[in-house]
Amino acid sequence: MKRIMEEHYAEEMKNVVLWYLVERKETAIYEVEEGEPLYYAHYIADDPKASIVMLHGFSETIDKFNEMVFYFLQEGFHVWQLEMREHGRSTRSTEDQALVHITDYNRLLLDFHGFVNEIVKKAPETEGKPLYLYGHSMGGGVSACYLERYPGDFSRAVLSSPMLELNSGGKPVWAAALAAKACILLGGGAKYMPGSVPFSGKPDFENSCAASSERYTYWLEQQKNNPLFQMCITSFSTAYSFLKLTKEALKPENCRRIKAKVLLFQAGMDNMVMPGGQERFIRQIGERGRLIMMENVKHEIYMSKDQELDFYLKMIFRFFKENQ
Repeated sequence: MKRIMEEHYAEEMKNVVLWYLVERKETAIYEVEEGEPLYYAHYIADDPKASIVMLHGFSETIDKFNEMVFYFLQEGFHVWQLEMREHGRSTRSTEDQALVHITDYNRLLLDFHGFVNEIVKKAPETEGKPLYLYGHSMGGGVSACYLERYPGDFSRAVLSSPMLELNSGGKPVWAAALAAKACILLGGGAKYMPGSVPFSGKPDFENSCAASSERYTYWLEQQKNNPLFQMCITSFSTAYSFLKLTKEALKPENCRRIKAKVLLFQAGMDNMVMPGGQERFIRQIGERGRLIMMENVKHEIYMSKDQELDFYLKMIFRFFKENQ
């Protein structure tokens, strides 16, 4: 497998990865409701063994995972990516390009269910092949709930730094939920959460979620060049929706409904989500789950330094290829 190294990262992303992807990529719109388009991409592998459906994290777009798609394709996996509502090129409820305003997390689950069953499963290339799931952060939280609600859709899932317990800044989660709900009831659901600031384009690697400065810098340049990639602000409604999502995902009776094998990666230097929810989730799904804790990585494990990323990829592909 061709690997992209930090030393010449931007050059290789441009001259190797993007050229490889464009020959295998198709983009389209899935209209979940009339006037509510969801943008998605589909990539064809040369020697397919299975299909992987990917869900990005909060304030991200599918383009941020181009390097990961490159590796999945080389290993023989068709790839499907859905850009979730309120993100990037999909339907938005506000003209504020920086704001992610989610009023009900159930919409994310219903969107994804429609996409999987109306688009992915009906594609000729997925017929007769296993269907796997990869979800990062918010996408990991949505994925966990999805596996509980629709246990027959995926046979294996990788949850990377999944959002199963929010970092509430040291405040009790119940207090954060109460404050958010009060603001929503007073008509301020779309207001910025305290501390939120618009996208500035100024580098801040030290406080970022990436451990690789080269990968961080490359993506920052992509954001600067596309206003649709500049989401960075949470509304009160979004925060409250996320708290409700994590509560649903961690209910023991819901965890017991999961049939898929789950591999969960936990970042040792994560400042976005707390480890407790991830550990509780894995305990509650029992023998179907496994947790790998990676000590020297930040929240965005797929944007780690080369050595850690090599291990991450090795574990993912070993997991997906079991019993093939």
